Amino acid sequence: MGERITLVTAVFLTACTSGDKAHDLQDSGLGLSNSPTAQIIAPIAAETIRDGTLFIARGLVSDADQNPETLTVHWFVGDEGLPRPCPQGTLPDPDGLTQCDVAFSFDKPSIRLLVTDANGNTAEDTVTINLVAAEAPEVAITAPTGEQLYRTTDLISFEGTATDNEDASGALGVWWDSDIQGLLDLSQTINDAGAVSGTGFLEPGAHVVRLWAEDTSGRQSSASVLVQVFPPAAPPVVAMVSPLDGTTLNVGDLVLFQANVVDEFDRPEDIDISWSSTIDGELASTIATSDGDTQFSTSGLSQGEHAVTVVATDSDGLTAMDTVLLSVMDPGAADGEPDSVD
Repeated sequence: MGERITLVTAVFLTACTSGDKAHDLQDSGLGLSNSPTAQIIAPIAAETIRDGTLFIARGLVSDADQNPETLTVHWFVGDEGLPRPCPQGTLPDPDGLTQCDVAFSFDKPSIRLLVTDANGNTAEDTVTINLVAAEAPEVAITAPTGEQLYRTTDLISFEGTATDNEDASGALGVWWDSDIQGLLDLSQTINDAGAVSGTGFLEPGAHVVRLWAEDTSGRQSSASVLVQVFPPAAPPVVAMVSPLDGTTLNVGDLVLFQANVVDEFDRPEDIDISWSSTIDGELASTIATSDGDTQFSTSGLSQGEHAVTVVATDSDGLTAMDTVLLSVMDPGAADGEPDSVD
């Protein structure tokens, strides 16, 4: 009887001791509840990243007792105090991978990954990077060059380049605009090498055309070119200034012929100008000044009723003309002087 009492007492004491130890382990967090783990795999410590550049941060989380998809993940950029959850990174994938699109700045050069399991246990990892100043894209225009003249009916080729030290060319936003028309509606493309091309039409006027590029950090730069655009082809306009229609002259009188010419496309000095008479034929070819004034003089008009015409021909082969009527008299013949007698 005494032996049975001793055995029961020993079993009871052993059970109580085991329970106390289990309770102590649970209180210490060493045995029955495992904390999760967190590791940032991108960026790595001291990695060089440009200010404002879009970066995909990636991390791995795990928990010995729970499926990774049950863990809650938050990302911190800098020391903001509040988590910045990413839509694609709030819950990790089945392999524990989580990621977040972030942009670093000089006041926030670090990133922190925080994971929480269903029991409220947490783990975190922090990485500090080497942040350097970002640069705007480099932009150049190769066509149009500014040396060509266009009409509103001409389909103009717009070509250039847009490259960036941080972003791939395909990630850049590119567009063309004009100080006259604003944003240009062009069928444009940009390839992997940064070549930008498109075609379109412009309204009449002297356009300052710009090619713009914007990188993923919002930095913009542009290049510009002056493009002259003219209305559709039309004949020049020419007007006789002097002499006046119906002017009467004597044979041998010096007469000054003057006219003014303009064209919607050609400079006045590039227009071909010719003068002719219905009696004497071709009289002269002249060149206009930049103001469109042109002239010549002659004292060789024959006696008679002249229709003197000035003809202006532009680079499109279109012509315009103006005519003045002149009477050239022979005073000697009008006086009826007799022939001299030997």
